Parts: sequence; structure tokens; C-alpha cells
Amino acid sequence: MKIIMSNIEKIQEKIERFTALKKAGTLAKEKIPALAAFNELMDELEAGNLRTAHIIDGKWQANLWVKEGIMLGFALGDIKVYQSGCDVQFNDKDTFPLRKIAPESQIRLVPPATGLRRGAYAGKGTIFMPPAFANVGAHIQENTMVENLAGSCCQVGRDCHISAGAIIGGVLDPIEATPVIIGDNVLLGEGSGITQGSRLDDLVTLAPGVHISKATPIIDPIKGAAYTSFGVCELKEYKMGDALLFGVGKVIEEKDNSYGPQIPSGALLIPGLSMSSSGIPKLTPVVAKYISDKSQRAYALEDALRS
Repeated sequence: MKIIMSNIEKIQEKIERFTALKKAGTLAKEKIPALAAFNELMDELEAGNLRTAHIIDGKWQANLWVKEGIMLGFALGDIKVYQSGCDVQFNDKDTFPLRKIAPESQIRLVPPATGLRRGAYAGKGTIFMPPAFANVGAHIQENTMVENLAGSCCQVGRDCHISAGAIIGGVLDPIEATPVIIGDNVLLGEGSGITQGSRLDDLVTLAPGVHISKATPIIDPIKGAAYTSFGVCELKEYKMGDALLFGVGKVIEEKDNSYGPQIPSGALLIPGLSMSSSGIPKLTPVVAKYISDKSQRAYALEDALRS
């Protein structure tokens, strides 16, 4: 019985074959068909039919062959000089140009300095305000506003707001590394950042200036826990005069430590202090409260911008 392969399966077979040729140092001999397969992959990413990370058995995992396919573009591409008006130019691989967005896509790219790189997906109603940029493999869902960097392969949910100066980190290499994952209705305040595969569940809010990376512990005095790349930890208490500081105790709910901490739904994080293992106070994000609905935020200005 003949097995009929889907279009995605056909692309995967091609990408895996050309990746093997790349590793063997013989990719140049099949550059033309390899470029064709690479561009098929980019088209599927831009259409939202493929993602660089997906959920398997309830857990986010990197989509390895898709990331390998993206990496083919760097080996296959040649440096090209792009003109951007008024004699402004930039140089990049000809395999990764900026996307051209049609009006019917209902995506807004506000001048003068916004762009979606080849292989990035943006849903209907997304808005990119200067200097917003979505890198290759980024997947940004409907009605999200981005005012700064959405890094390579990041996964961003619906109705989010990535404020001015906020950074979402990216990761292409190592291939097996999962990217930053952001749920629906998430707000990243001005100058905040989330990097190194950290994850924010739905309705999470980062106050201005809050940064989370793989090594960042998050103190949650409300639930009596700390969130780290190793999992959920107990809190330790430290007295400093009349002040009470918390530190990270033993792991009580272990997780895969290949990615950053995971912040539970509805958490609102502000800059705070915790006690390090050496007894020195250090800047640490702290959960100030939990919200149950986005209406509990002040969205009047954002609603006006979206209309």
C-alpha cells in the first residue's frame, strides 16, 4: 500500500536530507533544490502552518527539523546590499529579506523602522510600532502589539503588549533549545525583558524594568514559592532589622532545567529584593499580586491605538 505524504512531511524529508548534506560538507552541490526546500519551509512558517516550537504530550518542545531548515538559509545565502530609501543601506543574507506585508493581512507595520524578517509569522490585527522587529521563526498571534524586539523562534500569544524597550530574546542554536514562550494577554512593561527560554503563562504582567533569564529566580510570597529553571522551590525567610526578605530554598516541584523559569498565570511581577545563598541582597522579580482578567489593567490608551 502506497503511503501518501502531506506537503509538510515532504518538506521535512527534504530539509532532513539537505541538513545531512550540510553536515557532510556537500550541500553546495545541490544548492538550487536546497534553496527551493528552504523557501517552502519559510512560506509555511510565514503562513503559520509550521512553528519552531510545538506542544507534544502537553509540553513545549523545539521543532528540531524546522530549526535545522532555518539554519540551512545561512549556509545557502549570499550577502546582499539592501537599499532602504534616502541612501540608507544594510547588508544581510539574501535568504532572509524583510517580509512584504499585503494590506489584506490586517497587519500594521508603522514607519520608519519596523519589520518582519523572512520566516516570521504575525497574525491578523498585530501591530508593530517602531523600532519593532520580529526575527526569523518568531510566531506572534492575533491582536498583539510589539514595540521592540521579538527574537528568533519566540512564541507569543494573542492580545499581548510588548511595550517600548521590552525585549523578547531569541534562540536558534543550539537546535534543541526551546525559545521564549509567552501566553495570551501578557503585558511586558517598558524596558522589561524575557530571555533564554523563560516562559510566561496567560495574563502575566512584567512591570517596567523587570528582566527574567534562565538564571533568574522569581519570588512569590503570595503562594510561598520561588520559580527557577530547576522548578518550583520553597521560600527561605531572612530578617534584616524590621524588614523580611526571602530567598530560594529546596526544589519542591522539579522541571526540565534546559529552559528558564515558568511564571504562573495572572502573576504581576515588580522589581524587588531577595537574599542570595551567600547572604547578600540582590535585585529579584517579586510577584506583587495576581489578576484574573485583563480588564484589571489600564488598557484605555492601548485600545485607542488598536482601533
